[in-house]
Amino acid sequence: MHNEFKDGSKVFVYGPGQNDGKYYHNESAIILERDPYFKDYHVRFKNGTEDWILPKDLRKPYARKKGNKRK
Repeated sequence: MHNEFKDGSKVFVYGPGQNDGKYYHNESAIILERDPYFKDYHVRFKNGTEDWILPKDLRKPYARKKGNKRK
């Protein structure tokens, strides 16, 4: 199975977390692991907190937003 984000890679989080429902906007984090059943990612933020995030709420650094493309 192909993972979009590898363990140990740096990502930016744009969305709610699963633990306490906190909304993250442009927070940098590091991928710790991927849950194969729920297909979400366990990430660690700079301040040391950890949370589970869905892959649609993660972006690689310097990646363009998915959706409308310039013509």
